[in-house]
Amino acid sequence: MAISVLIPDGESHLLIYVINTLSQAKEVNIYVMSNIRHIPVRYSRRIQNFSYFPKTNDELVWINNVKEESERHNIDLILPIFEDAIETLSKYKNEIIFKDKLCLLPNNVDYNKANNKWSLAEHLLVNNMSFPRSALYSKLNPDAFKHFRFPVIIKPILKSGGGVGVCLFNNNEELQIYLLDNNFDKERIIQEYVNGYDIGCSVLCQSGSILAFTIQKATMVNSNPFEPLLGVEFVYDDALFELVNKLMMSLNWSGVAHIDLRFDVDNNIYKVIEVNTRFWGSLEASMIAGVNFPYLHCLASLNKNFERPEYNLVKYLNLKGLVKSMLKNIALFLNFKFIMNNTPVRFALKDPLPTILKYMFFAKNIFMSKLKNKLKLRVNSMR
Repeated sequence: MAISVLIPDGESHLLIYVINTLSQAKEVNIYVMSNIRHIPVRYSRRIQNFSYFPKTNDELVWINNVKEESERHNIDLILPIFEDAIETLSKYKNEIIFKDKLCLLPNNVDYNKANNKWSLAEHLLVNNMSFPRSALYSKLNPDAFKHFRFPVIIKPILKSGGGVGVCLFNNNEELQIYLLDNNFDKERIIQEYVNGYDIGCSVLCQSGSILAFTIQKATMVNSNPFEPLLGVEFVYDDALFELVNKLMMSLNWSGVAHIDLRFDVDNNIYKVIEVNTRFWGSLEASMIAGVNFPYLHCLASLNKNFERPEYNLVKYLNLKGLVKSMLKNIALFLNFKFIMNNTPVRFALKDPLPTILKYMFFAKNIFMSKLKNKLKLRVNSMR
């Protein structure tokens, strides 16, 4: 039986990954609404319909737009994929008349506890779970990190996805210069840097119980180490799973999440860094490993039982990681089996237009940014 699924926040950069994985389930018909009129996935052969609604800051207007779109296409499930939509629907889910169509979502209190990095740190402390030494920095508490061991990391307590606003400081002098140069009007969290390596756990949960998961270890980092990884290797570790399982149970989590951790090589322990309360950029990697998180999310939301899937311990490179690897090892050009089985190339070849447009838009934005900077420099030089 076909399942009609509406993604109400198609403006998210995660949309293409969700579409590429969810569409692997042939019985799913995908509908997308977005507050951006022209996005690459609009031209995907994998979606049934695309609808544009102007951006609004009124949450109730947006919810009504979702309701109208749901009724227009006789939608079975509404699947938000990014923080704003998940938070809004979670906040109002008991008042929404179409709440029976909502995919599994966390309780709003639990959502905010996990999404706010300082609230999460307090939760981890109370529940005796390992995490980096942390402090809340503000103008009113400038000495919060007085006894910290350097290096330290400073970041926003909300929405630092993709490494935005995350900075590493090797000593107190560097940090003090940064704090003086940036007159923060909002609180920041400061954490001691964990000497070790990045590792993450992606989960789908229902009332704290993990229905599906994958664990992936970093194999290739970005030029900015706080930006999304370029390569991962899927692994399994009992200690890490038990830590994540305890965390999800303590949050009574429902829906998806991606937990960022670091393995502390000095103390031989995993430490929770943060919880991404949404889908994640390596969804295609999870799919290649054998776990289709968006589809399983739909099944769980429809109360359809399934066994917790086992995943394959494979290596994965995203497109940027693949290009960097090819530049280092020209022989990789000829390794068609790896390219098709361990990278997102397979998804792009079956539906090429969204990927082509994505990188065209990306190149255009870079060009326009450089052009604006040149014009700005020229204007300044003429003054």
